[in-house]
Amino acid sequence: MATAEHHQRVDAIFSTMNLAEERDYGRFLRAQAAAHIPVERALDGGGVASVLADWPERRRVHLLLDDLAAMGLAEPAAEERPEFVGEAAILGAVYVLEGSRLGGALLKRSVSPSLPATFLGAGNSLAWRRLLDLLAVRLRSDGEIQIAIKAACEVFMLFERSGRRCLGMN
Repeated sequence: MATAEHHQRVDAIFSTMNLAEERDYGRFLRAQAAAHIPVERALDGGGVASVLADWPERRRVHLLLDDLAAMGLAEPAAEERPEFVGEAAILGAVYVLEGSRLGGALLKRSVSPSLPATFLGAGNSLAWRRLLDLLAVRLRSDGEIQIAIKAACEVFMLFERSGRRCLGMN
């Protein structure tokens, strides 16, 4: 897959944390928020609702902010807000967020039951399958596929920068 290298780097950063420990989990949520929030807002600004009819159900910023608040943590400074212009770029960015939703369901198993995990528990494999079907239909040309890949890589790089910053790896 064209985004595999980026995905592996993000996984390597976040796998250094023990999500069963409150401190690490809080850092994880803050790193997620610093990247997820600007991406979701950029998608809103780019017109994602006209591309995905079920976008309101896919949004997770509110869950992330609720989990942070439940832990007494403030919303972190956001990474630079990307810009997604056109359907292909929007779909590429959504691909990463939806993939992280599936990964979150696996990560939730590591989180202590005493910690809030609504953000990680918002998995929906049916929504993932619908997205994959939509990508197959809507990304028809090589140019559209390349635009989607570029946007997906940008999102992965945003999560990588956020993870490094929140974990003090810079």
